Amino acid sequence: MPVTVADIEVRAGRRFEDPEKPRVEAFIADASALIHDYCGVRYSPDAPGIRAVLCSEVIRWLAVQPGIVSERVGDVEVEFGPTSSAHQLSPAARTSLKRYRRSLSSIRLERG
Repeated sequence: MPVTVADIEVRAGRRFEDPEKPRVEAFIADASALIHDYCGVRYSPDAPGIRAVLCSEVIRWLAVQPGIVSERVGDVEVEFGPTSSAHQLSPAARTSLKRYRRSLSSIRLERG
């Protein structure tokens, strides 16, 4: 069952108006694609951990205004730039998704 706008609304604690919904749907698709690329063959959109990360990334992307490169709450610091780097997986998301990635291993090769 794919993540929907309703899933984001529940987690964000607010309803999105009709003009906002296409943006949320696009962010869901983009975040899902990035997570799929990051996790590779172990990606499953139904995994609760993946759903949680996907929703949190979409909410994070919605909170970032275009053109803001970074923002700090303590001592209020905002850095503006020509592009925003928000549309990538956060370090916290990557950490949470590590269990869904294929781990490194070695194989034994023998000459017959």
